[in-house]
Amino acid sequence: MERTQYIRDLNDTIPSITIASHEIKNIKANSERSDLTLREMMEDSTATGLVLKADKPWRDAYSKLHYEFLNIVQAHTSEVQIFEVIANFIHSCTVTLDLMRGIKSKVENSELSTEEISLENERNTWRLIYCLYQNRLDSTDFHSQMEMDNILNISEKQVIDALYKNSRLIREFQLIIDWLEKNALDQADRLPLIENFTDKTVAWENTLHQLQNIKSGITFASSRPIISTMDPDAPIREGKPLHDLDREDDARLEKRMLIEVRCGRLQKAQALAIHCGQQWRAACLLGWTPYHDPNYINPLSDTKLPIEGNPNRSLWKLCAWELSNDVRVGQYYRAIYSSLCGNVNQLLTIANSWQDGLWAYMKTLLDIKVEAEVRGFMPKTYIALPDEYWKGENTLDDIFDELEASNNIVISAQASDPAHRIQKYLILDEVATLMDEIESIIDKKTCDSQFLRFLAHLVLFLKQIGKNLNKQIADKVLLEYVKVLIEFGDPILIAFYTSTLPKEMQITNYAKFLEKISDYEERKKCLNAAEDVNLNIEAITTLVVQNIRRKDIELYTHDLKGELTNADLEKINALDWLTFYASQREEALWQTNALIRYFLMNEKLDAARKAFNKIPVDTIETIMMEFPDFQKTIENLMSSILPKRTSCSIREYLCYKSYLYAQEGFSEWFIHFHHSKPTPVEDLLSYASFTEKVAYEHKHSQYSIELERWKTVMQHHTKAVKQLLFNVLLFPDGGWLVDSINDVNNELLSAEEMLRDHQLEKLRKLCIPKIVLLLYNVMAEMNKHNECVQIADILISEQYQVYKVYSKEKLREIFRKVCESSLVLMDQKRDPWGYQCK
Repeated sequence: MERTQYIRDLNDTIPSITIASHEIKNIKANSERSDLTLREMMEDSTATGLVLKADKPWRDAYSKLHYEFLNIVQAHTSEVQIFEVIANFIHSCTVTLDLMRGIKSKVENSELSTEEISLENERNTWRLIYCLYQNRLDSTDFHSQMEMDNILNISEKQVIDALYKNSRLIREFQLIIDWLEKNALDQADRLPLIENFTDKTVAWENTLHQLQNIKSGITFASSRPIISTMDPDAPIREGKPLHDLDREDDARLEKRMLIEVRCGRLQKAQALAIHCGQQWRAACLLGWTPYHDPNYINPLSDTKLPIEGNPNRSLWKLCAWELSNDVRVGQYYRAIYSSLCGNVNQLLTIANSWQDGLWAYMKTLLDIKVEAEVRGFMPKTYIALPDEYWKGENTLDDIFDELEASNNIVISAQASDPAHRIQKYLILDEVATLMDEIESIIDKKTCDSQFLRFLAHLVLFLKQIGKNLNKQIADKVLLEYVKVLIEFGDPILIAFYTSTLPKEMQITNYAKFLEKISDYEERKKCLNAAEDVNLNIEAITTLVVQNIRRKDIELYTHDLKGELTNADLEKINALDWLTFYASQREEALWQTNALIRYFLMNEKLDAARKAFNKIPVDTIETIMMEFPDFQKTIENLMSSILPKRTSCSIREYLCYKSYLYAQEGFSEWFIHFHHSKPTPVEDLLSYASFTEKVAYEHKHSQYSIELERWKTVMQHHTKAVKQLLFNVLLFPDGGWLVDSINDVNNELLSAEEMLRDHQLEKLRKLCIPKIVLLLYNVMAEMNKHNECVQIADILISEQYQVYKVYSKEKLREIFRKVCESSLVLMDQKRDPWGYQCK
């Protein structure tokens, strides 16, 4: 029903219903768009075919809402702009809904889709939020008092104006009714108008034509006796019907008039009646208007203003009540009067939905509240209304209970719909119960991505206006939406909504998303998106590397030359996350060391080398830039001047560097020794000819030259590889993979540090014996057995304490080899230690 004069000042409080198009900002989608938008494609006949060939083509427009809502929220960051955000939500939903319907109109099977229903419910809910909470947050009750000396001249309209001004609850009732009527209007606008079926004519033209030609006869006479006079009361007074065609026209007119009343357009309903020649219907619908004589407050004493409203409104209302209960009157016409006189039982008979039922109850409730205020304040005597009228007053809780228990299965079913239950608790302003309901919806795991988007933004709105939400449930809703967005894979969406979570959840969930990103450029986009919303990038990237490093742990055979697996490569490539920012070089070093430990313990040397190569060459220098007065020498790097973690990390990195270089040096030595050595010339046969002897001597001469050259090269390689192997074996300041800082007694070690200490000890026992064995093999192959014997001195030295990493069996094995070298030396006429015998 259209608003009356006494509430026209409230128009400013319902911009959700009357938002000006120039106030809505253009929504810019972040997603990459083609040259033709969906709307343009629908206007282009050639492109339309491409759209319609897709399965449910409107879903592309529907999915854009994720980006549009993000842009809206980001464009309005101030708290004072919160209602601009809601207004843009409404606009975005409306535009998308119209676009979806435009696409569906070109499809043969254009049944109402679940997406369309869901989006319409969401749009309606945002409208409800806008009008309710703007009234709740921005409005106050003025409690103004009438001047008692003028009480005899106060009109009904003034009493009602004061009631709306003083009572926030009454304004809220009216806003709910306006909201329901606006929703109905959107649906009614898609129905055909009565003007499409009839021209402007006189009332009951077929009945009139038959009465005027009753003697001469007509072709299309009524099938039953009709009224004999043409006054509006004739059908009821005479108990006879109209002409059959007029009865059909009247039924269609009354139904359309009821639709207009349901949409809040009483004047439109009156215009329809006048269009059909039934002016009395339009006049009768004015009887509810409150009486007001503006001349009592008219400052112009020489000008008389027209009186407004109906001075006998109470009599009209009683007559309307009787008419609404008269079964001789059409059902829809009775419902129209029921909405104007507060007959809720009759009004419910035409309710076809939950919103219709709520509108019926709210119309009645507001009517009774206003009527009670007028009768309680005005000094005049009013005609008594039936007791049944006053019994129609219910509380909001009772109203929703009645809707849930309705005999109409459509209404009762819709009352349990999640969207309507959310609307219910918003109207009741029961935020705690609303959050419990939302949690129940989430737990059922039936929410699609769009409904989760709506719930997430609803939670953000309630938090922004200062509602005391259940933090656990609010975080649960936002987390579910983030999980859905992670499946979409757009970093801008994911980063923003992840930033609405608590700090710990931000780190864990964004890290979970980053685990799936392998492309370098995509990784940069993800980090830029996180940086834009102030996520803790360092903690996130560290967790990403840790998570990837710790997953898919496989049991490997101890094969030094084992092939890389996909899991290995994933762990290695994950280290790149820590190389984007110079501030994370220390963490990159720490995580790389942990991964190298993992590979070396599984004897995957190639994987360890690849992981080592992920560290930028300037890493240590970059770390040292934080300590500008620090001398960058090996000795100082091992000192206690640096923080323990930094010092241990750098030292461990240098240990791996020496070990990997030693392994690489041995590999090169091995290749040169076994594959580059010249092949000896085959011995000459005794019956060889002179020519063959000359050729043999030439080849032998060439072989001797190449052999000497090879020996020279091998001497160089041997010297180099010995240095590399001794770098590991004689690593300074405590030994290889031994932390120079040891303050276990001063602080408790974390689980990570305890695991690291265990791994370092295990690696020392695994790798150092290998280095010793490689060193022995190099010197033995190069016939330097005296140096082989000297290895025993290193093993038993208390300075290096290398023997501590050996088991008895391995120590026995290496000393057996030393003994073999001693035997070789004695065969060479030397003593067991390699010295010349006297």
